[in-house]
Amino acid sequence: MYLTTIDGAISKIRLSGFKSIKSTEMNFNNLNVLIGANGSGKSNFISFFQMLNFFLNDNEGLSAYVGRNGGAHALSHFGTSITNSIEAQLEFNTKAGKNTYCVELGIQIGDKLFFKDERVSFSSNKYTTTSYPIPLGSGGENSRLLQISVDNDKYTKSNITTIRTIRGIMKRWCFYQFHNTAKDTFIRSSSHKNDCSYLRSDAGNLAAFLFMLQDRFPNYFLSIISTVKQIAPFIDKIRIEEDYGSPYVRIRWSEDTNNNYFFDVSQMSDGTLRAFALVTLLMQPQKPPVICIDEPELGLHPEAIMVICDLIKIASEKSQIILSTQSPKLIDCFEPEDIVIVDRKEGSCFSRLEYEKYKVWLDEYSISETWDTNMFGGRP
Repeated sequence: MYLTTIDGAISKIRLSGFKSIKSTEMNFNNLNVLIGANGSGKSNFISFFQMLNFFLNDNEGLSAYVGRNGGAHALSHFGTSITNSIEAQLEFNTKAGKNTYCVELGIQIGDKLFFKDERVSFSSNKYTTTSYPIPLGSGGENSRLLQISVDNDKYTKSNITTIRTIRGIMKRWCFYQFHNTAKDTFIRSSSHKNDCSYLRSDAGNLAAFLFMLQDRFPNYFLSIISTVKQIAPFIDKIRIEEDYGSPYVRIRWSEDTNNNYFFDVSQMSDGTLRAFALVTLLMQPQKPPVICIDEPELGLHPEAIMVICDLIKIASEKSQIILSTQSPKLIDCFEPEDIVIVDRKEGSCFSRLEYEKYKVWLDEYSISETWDTNMFGGRP
């Protein structure tokens, strides 16, 4: 039986019609590590949570995600001529009971998606009464979760509480991908010091977020800096400095060979900067209930991967971690029950690695060695 012990973490998802995923159902633990061949659908599954982040964001929305990702045709399973809707049902628990969010995204003219249907429900741990879905209706290109207010007389007080609770929790689920560290990206520039309520999905506000931690959570800030220096021992000092006469801050650092000369964050290597973002994400004091990370090992030295793995396991005690990876080094840090095998058949298929089924192999060999033999799938 798969269990998650984190308040607000996902217990089950049903997803169909999205990218390479024709139809799947998956149960979640605190720690979920997706492994599989190139093109199997690991990153597609993780990117569904990125889409959730977009359409539950007041400033971006579903249309922004669709526009940046090639249109509805590219997001539908084998295109809009084969798939006419994307459907998802997410279940997650709180101390009060089980919450469910259902959404159906339809295709509309202009290669766009729209909210064809949304429903929520809540089952209390205290009472045995039947839970009925609360229909939210269609919201066009905007989620009805964001539109329904407390004074809406169409819903009961209990309905409004359910809607607000589900909205509040899901808005805190976070997707992260730190792949893009090109010279013109936000992560390499200064950021407004007030842009610090959460770490952005691309770490574009890393400087501002660290500046906030330095002020409000100095012990956490110092621990983050110490861990980054463990990964990059050539670094002597790291400073988060305010730009002269402006509300912007940026990261500067010095090397141990000449600690009086400070480099700008734009001069930091790609791997070091990605590691910096990952360490900050995983060591922040107030973590999201769900953290999705796409290929955290990209560009990292094997020793840095080991440090990140330890941080992931520690973070999974308070936040549910869902990540995709192809790194044998990273895979071997986890337990068999943490591993989800992704295969591509008619569509992407997801299955939890069963220790008892492969016990003879896993007692003798590491998970990555067993995976390399194609014993349990997830290979080309």
